[in-house]
Amino acid sequence: MLAPGWIFVLFVCCFLKNASHAQPDTSNTPPTAKVLFDTTKGPIVVGVWRDWAPRGADHFLSLVEAGFYSDIAFFRCVEGFLTQFGLSDNPDMVRYHSETIMDDENKGHGIFRGAISYAGGGPNTRSTQLFMAFEYLDFLGTEPWETAFGMVVEGYDVLDALYKGYGEMVPFNEHGIDQQIIQTEGNAYVRAQFPMTDFIISSRVIERNGVPVAAAGGEL
Repeated sequence: MLAPGWIFVLFVCCFLKNASHAQPDTSNTPPTAKVLFDTTKGPIVVGVWRDWAPRGADHFLSLVEAGFYSDIAFFRCVEGFLTQFGLSDNPDMVRYHSETIMDDENKGHGIFRGAISYAGGGPNTRSTQLFMAFEYLDFLGTEPWETAFGMVVEGYDVLDALYKGYGEMVPFNEHGIDQQIIQTEGNAYVRAQFPMTDFIISSRVIERNGVPVAAAGGEL
């Protein structure tokens, strides 16, 4: 069975870019939390602003704390567009694919460079799949299930360095990575047929309300 977010922007066939949605001014509003993605290209730190999307922010942080975002492929990685991820082949984690949350009110931030949001497929379909934007994307972010809940605060160079050579996923590219096969064959399929694909090795919350959070081993 497909994850609820599988059909994310299935109807979008062109990658229009427009700077009409600028990055929100966060100079006086520190993030509610920060999450470290340790990736095969290096660290990416995402700031989460709960007031942007409370349900989305809380769900994301709960998934991180559950250990969901470990050994996760960036299976859709398109130059000038976005990278999509959030499918696990861990038997203890796959149940989260079918757990969805209600939409949040869209605060009108749009999808700007570095924004992180859910790859939803319609009302109330947000689950585990996420995307981070490489550019300003004028045609995304208008629907409640697309509203951003945070953005990259460190590691833009790492975000930009993610391997994009395989291009779009199936069905936009018949030679691309197929989500359905990931869900049946797991990451072994990605590593065997698309060996340059980057992965999230692990993730953890490193800060809450400005206070550093200790790692499991006691390190901050």
